[in-house]
Amino acid sequence: MIAHYSLVFFCTVLLAASTNMFRFKLNDTLNKWILIMATLVLVEVEGYLFDFRHTNWMLLVFIGISVLCFGIRGGLMSTFASWLILFAQCSVRELSIWPTYILFATGVYLLIRHINHLRKEGDDWLGKLTDNSRQLNVFKEVSLSMQQTFNLDKLLQTILTSVTAGHGLGFNRALIMLMNEQGTKLHGIMGTGPMSAEEGYAIWDRITKHKYKLVELIEIKEKEKSSDLKLNERVKKIEIPLDKPNFLTRVLEKGTPLHIQEISNGESDSTLQMFAREFNMGEMAVFPLVSQGIKVGVLLIDNPVNKKPITATDIDSVLPLANQAAIAIQQSRLYTALEDMALKDGLTGLHNQRAFQSLLTQFWPGSGESPLALILLDIDYFKHFNDTNGHLLGNEVLVRLAEVIRSSIRKNDKAFRFGGEEFVVLLPDTDKEEAALVAERIRTQVEKEDFPGGNKQPAGRLTVSLGVASSSDKSSPLTPLELVDTADQALYQAKAEGKNRVVS
Repeated sequence: MIAHYSLVFFCTVLLAASTNMFRFKLNDTLNKWILIMATLVLVEVEGYLFDFRHTNWMLLVFIGISVLCFGIRGGLMSTFASWLILFAQCSVRELSIWPTYILFATGVYLLIRHINHLRKEGDDWLGKLTDNSRQLNVFKEVSLSMQQTFNLDKLLQTILTSVTAGHGLGFNRALIMLMNEQGTKLHGIMGTGPMSAEEGYAIWDRITKHKYKLVELIEIKEKEKSSDLKLNERVKKIEIPLDKPNFLTRVLEKGTPLHIQEISNGESDSTLQMFAREFNMGEMAVFPLVSQGIKVGVLLIDNPVNKKPITATDIDSVLPLANQAAIAIQQSRLYTALEDMALKDGLTGLHNQRAFQSLLTQFWPGSGESPLALILLDIDYFKHFNDTNGHLLGNEVLVRLAEVIRSSIRKNDKAFRFGGEEFVVLLPDTDKEEAALVAERIRTQVEKEDFPGGNKQPAGRLTVSLGVASSSDKSSPLTPLELVDTADQALYQAKAEGKNRVVS
C-alpha cells in the first residue's frame, strides 16, 4: 500500500515537472490542455494502482483543473467526461453522480470568479495608489523646482518636463501658450516632445538607458539649447488672436479642460485645423492656465508616439499641475514687472543707475576678452531750457531724447538714464573707435530731431555733448569706476570745447 502511494506521489511530481517544462515554450491554450491531460493521466495511474476505488473522488481534481483552465464550459465538459470514465472503467451507470459533479464544477467556478474579482479589485487599488504616489512625487519635485526660481523659461521647462517625462505624468508631448499683456492674443512660448514617432523612440531609448530622474531631466532640458529645437521653432511662430471663437477661447472662457478625441477633415475650427496640420495632432487635451481669475494661457498635451488614448483619469492627473503652473507663471510675471520697475527709470523707460551698476559689473571683460566701451552724454544748456520752457516740457524732451538714443544704438548696447539730463550707453565687445561712431550717430540724430522748445536754445536747436571711454584705454587695466571717470572727463572736455560734439 505504501509503495502504491509512493508511486502516485512520484508520478505526480514527474507529471508536474514535465508539464512545467512546456510552460514557456507553448502558448497559453496548449499549456492548459497539457495540464488537463496530465491530470487525467494522474487519475488513471491512481485508478490502476488502487483498483479504481478512489476514481470518483480523483475526478473532482480533474473537474477543478478544467474549470480553472476553461471556466464553466470546461467544467461542464469535464463533468460529462468524468461520468464517461466512471461508466467505462468503474461500471458506474447511475446518472445521479453527474449532478453532483456539475454542482461541484459550479462551486469551483464561482469560487475562482470571486477570487479573481478580489484580486482585480486589489490590483486596481494598488494601481491607483501607485499612480497617486507617483503624481504626488511629481507635484513635490515640481513644487520644489518652482520655488527655487522666478525665471519664466525655467518655470515653463519644469512644467513641460514634468508633464512629459516617464518619471512624471508620461505624456508624449506638451505645448504652452501664454496670453499677451493686452489679453488679445495667445503666443506660442515653449514646447517639449518629438515631432515624429522615430524621434520619440530615440528620446525614450536615451532616457531608459541613462535612467534619468525627473529633476535630472529638468536640468538637462534647461542646459541643452538644441533640445526640442524643431518643435519650438514651430511653437514660437504661433500667434492666435482671441477676437474670433476657437477651441482655445472656449477653454479660457469656461475655465475647464477640453478633450478632443478626434480632429475630422471637415473641422470648421480653422485654429484646430492649424494645430492638427502643424503638429500632426489627432487626439489632444487642452487645459486653461488661470490664476485667481486671471487668464494666463493654455497647456496642450497629446501622445503622437505611442498613440495612447487620453482618459478622464489622465486629465484629472494634469489638472492640479496646470493650476500650480498658472500660479507660478503669474507670480513670475509679477516678479519680473516689479524687478523692471526697480531697475527702470519711471520717466524715460530706460534702465536706471541701479541697473547700470549691476550691468557694468556683469559686462566687465575678463583677461583676454574684448573691451567694454562706455558713452556718457548730457543735454547742452539744459538749465536754460527748463528756465525758458518749464520742467514739464523738459520732461517731454528727456522722453524724446531716450527714444532717439534707443533708435541710434546697436542691438546689444544698453542705454541708461544716469540722472537728471545725463545718459549712459554701455557697449559690450566694443573698442573706443567703434563706440565713437555710435556716439556720433546719437549726436547727429539728436541734432536733426525737432524737439519742442528746441528753437529757444542758444544754438537754435537742442544738442548733446558726449564723452567716450573704453576699458582698454590705458596700458594698465581700468576698473569700472575708472572707466566711468574717464568718460566723464571726456564729456567735460566736449563741453569745454564748445558742446555738441564727441570726445574720445
